[in-house]
Amino acid sequence: MRKMKTAIVEDDAEAAKRLCEHLKRYEQERGVEFETTVFSDAVFFLFAYKPEFDCIFMDIDLPYLNGMDGAMKLREVDPLVPIVFITSLAQYAIRGYEASALDYLVKPYSYESMAMTLNRVVARVSTLREGCIVVKNMQGARRISFDSIYYVEVHKHRLLYHTDEGVTDVWGSMPDAEKVLPQESFCKCGVSWLVNLRHVRSIEGNFVVVGADGDRLKISRPRKKAFLSALHRYIEGAGVSDE
Repeated sequence: MRKMKTAIVEDDAEAAKRLCEHLKRYEQERGVEFETTVFSDAVFFLFAYKPEFDCIFMDIDLPYLNGMDGAMKLREVDPLVPIVFITSLAQYAIRGYEASALDYLVKPYSYESMAMTLNRVVARVSTLREGCIVVKNMQGARRISFDSIYYVEVHKHRLLYHTDEGVTDVWGSMPDAEKVLPQESFCKCGVSWLVNLRHVRSIEGNFVVVGADGDRLKISRPRKKAFLSALHRYIEGAGVSDE
């Protein structure tokens, strides 16, 4: 695994130092390399945030903005990054699952507890790296999972990623999208659309119906045979999710 970029959001300098020491020990024992940045409060962390971190360690008891509220705001811009809450009050840690936290550590925690959590973090990061892309536009960078994409549309020099959370618009060309999306589950139905076969609802004549809203995309004559063959292979190999 390539280097993991980790953020620690912790206002207690000693606690942050201890966490860094645990990460260093884990590096030496497991061969996973961390690049760690420490933030002393959630406000500055969120202000500077880009979806380039692989994992966030977030204290709950923080000044200005507590870690729970900070995590909920983080989820608005990055719904996928693993979050591990750190707290001295176990009852607050349970609320972490409202922010889809991967795990929580109750202070004072041992290295052994930390190592078990890191095992889960490493496994989740590996899965995310295999199933996500990061796209950038004028609003910043955004992490998008492959499964959430209904289809990609090219319009002039823009790529429109139609997802279950709306449309993300970025500069790019169709070859750019084809390079980063898995060929076994994405196939062009024409020059303008790259369809996630997972979200195909039906074929209606020369149209494919895709996504929760049932968008109808025209299948071009030159692409029809290849597209239907790819869809058949996908259904045989993986099945199509229920919408």
